[in-house]
Amino acid sequence: MTSSPPEGGEEVKTDLTGKAAVVTGASRGIGQAVPIRLGRLGANVVVNYSRDASGAAATVAAIEAEGSRAIDVRADVSKPDEIEALLDTARSRFGGLDIVVANAGLDEGLGPVLDVTEAEYDRMFNVNAKGAFFTLQKAGGLVDSGGSIVYIGSSSTLRPTAGFGLYTSSKLPASFLVGVLAQEIGERGVTVNAVIPTATDGAGYFTDPKADDPLRRLVQNASPLGSRMGTVDDVADAVEFFTGKLARWISGQQLLVSGGALS
Repeated sequence: MTSSPPEGGEEVKTDLTGKAAVVTGASRGIGQAVPIRLGRLGANVVVNYSRDASGAAATVAAIEAEGSRAIDVRADVSKPDEIEALLDTARSRFGGLDIVVANAGLDEGLGPVLDVTEAEYDRMFNVNAKGAFFTLQKAGGLVDSGGSIVYIGSSSTLRPTAGFGLYTSSKLPASFLVGVLAQEIGERGVTVNAVIPTATDGAGYFTDPKADDPLRRLVQNASPLGSRMGTVDDVADAVEFFTGKLARWISGQQLLVSGGALS
């Protein structure tokens, strides 16, 4: 990401050389695009996964192809001790912890609130709410001064939508926590922000291309910027911004990545 220099100033280019990053849920979709982008910018990355070992290995290979170091580490984000061990791995392998991207989450379980079972609730909240909460908490305590924490949220939290009750309510707690944590740890120069994507091509339901999908057409037509969906690289752009110098005075914010669509 490059900005035009102000008059008499110098061009600012994102450079994460030597930085140590952890990205949770990094085996596919947005979670894969983000660590690859961080590696391209010079960061060394701990790639977290819970089930998809082959996807995590592919992420590592792509980062190494960019000239950065990377390792994959299995950890269940619903278990706080495993999150802490994951973050400590970055400190021990790469000499610090500068960037944490809390991306891991489940995007299943759509349907009426009246149909939600206790088992479905526990599964969704264990990862999306508890997992994200403790990832942010542990990151807040372990990230180096001047570091960056980014939460990948969901635009479904911006307005009530039938069928999204379970999923959206599980994504709301961490979105709120971003603002609180930014105030509590800001004295160390650590920024805490959220990237809020809309439905994204290459992620979630849209991970596998579908030739004629009415939902895809609906999402494409929602953006006033043009008939396309947002991509995982659009989301990685926002993460790049929050982890670079241009966002050093921005914290506690939520950035909607939607192509101008309201949610």
